[in-house]
Amino acid sequence: MEMTESIFLSVVAPVYNEVESLDPLVERVRATMDEIGRPWELILVDDGSTDGCAERMDAIAATDDRIRPLHFIHNFGQSAAMDAGFRHSRGQLVAFLDADLQTYPEDLPKLVDVLESEGVDAVVGIRVQRCDSGWKRFSSRLANGVRNRLTREDIVDTGCPLKLFRGEAIRSVKMFNGMHRFLPTLLKMEGYTVRQVPVRHAPRQAGKSKYGTLDRAFRALRDAFAVRWMQDRHLDWKLK
Repeated sequence: MEMTESIFLSVVAPVYNEVESLDPLVERVRATMDEIGRPWELILVDDGSTDGCAERMDAIAATDDRIRPLHFIHNFGQSAAMDAGFRHSRGQLVAFLDADLQTYPEDLPKLVDVLESEGVDAVVGIRVQRCDSGWKRFSSRLANGVRNRLTREDIVDTGCPLKLFRGEAIRSVKMFNGMHRFLPTLLKMEGYTVRQVPVRHAPRQAGKSKYGTLDRAFRALRDAFAVRWMQDRHLDWKLK
């Protein structure tokens, strides 16, 4: 989809059985973006929810044309939902935010300031003082360490859902299933610059986590080997 110059920032939020979080999410994004004071849109991607998310999204969108719902025919997963949101975004900048509100929409202005002041192509969050269980924090640190070792990276918190990109950068990335965990690396492979900044984290207030530790660990390890393969075979030619 062609970028619309009048839209400054597109916020993409995949939604899967998070109906209790929808209204707070929309209100907090609306308040944050109105504070920024530049044109925006919120793209809600319903990933085959069965709890009434689709109907609630449509009802919210009927009251505000800046809210744009997309509906999958069934559950395709987070990478697909992100890809659909990115491809349908029209903003000069594109942000990613989980619908569960464990990260703060109110931190988006800080990410915008860093991107604009430092001239980088992406700003990704590092969750500080994480409000997760000890086991979840440990498994996340372990996964990040293994992932960084395999991909020769230094991304502190690749699982942090709060991210901001230049539109042309994120829309140029070819997504595969599971690649949402490696977006900073995929961007760097194409010559884009990435900055990491601390962001806040909150306890989950509604719904439940969609990920199990063991199944996610196996898939992430397999995907890390795939990214390493792509890095080793990436074409980096230059003309004289």
